[in-house]
This record gives sequence, structure tokens and C-alpha cells, in this order.
Amino acid sequence: MPEWLTTTLSVVVGGFLTMASSWLADRRLTDRQREHRREDRNERLLIRRNEFQRDTLLNLQVASQKLLRKTGASLHQDRMAFQTTGEWQRQLLPDGLSDDHLHLSTEVTLLASRIRNDEVRDLVVQLRNHTFSVVISKNQGEAEAHMTDAANIQGSLIETIGRLLRELDQADEKHFSSH
Repeated sequence: MPEWLTTTLSVVVGGFLTMASSWLADRRLTDRQREHRREDRNERLLIRRNEFQRDTLLNLQVASQKLLRKTGASLHQDRMAFQTTGEWQRQLLPDGLSDDHLHLSTEVTLLASRIRNDEVRDLVVQLRNHTFSVVISKNQGEAEAHMTDAANIQGSLIETIGRLLRELDQADEKHFSSH
């Protein structure tokens, strides 16, 4: 084989190997960059989900407490009217109280529907059932029993939400300390 052919083949093969090596290096770099972007996107998504969950839990705490207070105000109005009329729940609640109660009950339901935790959603259903039962009770004893149950459930709900918030914080700390 002539020397010029050997040299030419060596240059061509060397060029081809250099191009193939560069292509593979670029491919690996592109794959790493793609994976890094995917990890960044997943991390941002996790952060947004946790922030949304945290905000929703905090809003649920406030709304459920307001619902319990409005229920207590309704019970107080019924007690006052009962002392005056001798009849339980035959009068209309003052302007706004019934609407506020309905609005808060709806808000609590909407917030709870966004919570990932089944225990919280179950506690909210129980809370709403008891707060509703307070305002439709047939007598004072029944209304007060439902109010006590609602207050106890509210305590459990607040504790559960607090635990979930701490767990979210710990998960965030673990996630960011590993990066």
C-alpha cells in the first residue's frame, strides 16, 4: 500500500474518531444538562407544591377557627332567644350571621378539598357536620353537645395541621440539605 494512502487513511480515520469522540462528549454533556434541567424543574415543582400545601393548611386553620366562632355566636343567639321566648331556634339569626356561617363552612370545605392528607379532610367533614348540627338542633342540650364535639374536633384539626406543617418543614430541610 502506498505511503500517501496510508497517511490519508490515517488522517481520515483519525478525523472520524475525533468527530465521533466529540459527538459522544457533546451527547453526554447534553444529556447531563437535560437531566439537570429536569431535576431543577422537579425541585421547583416540589417547592411550589409544598408552599401551596403549607398556605392551604394555614388558611384552613384560620377558616375552621372562624367557623367554630360563628357557630358559637349562633348558639349564643339561640340561647338568648330561648331565655326570652322559651322556644328553641324559632327565630332568625341576626343579619349576616347565617350568611357568614354558610360562607365559612363553604370556605373550609374548599380548602380541605385541596389538602393531601386524608385525616385532615375527615376531621373537616366531622367539624362541618357538628357545626351544622348546632344550628339545626331541636333543643339546647343537643346544640351544646354538638358544639362541644365541634370544639374537640377543631382541637384535633389544629394539632394535625400543626404536625403536617412541621413535617413539611422537615421534608424541605432534608431536601435542601442533601443538595
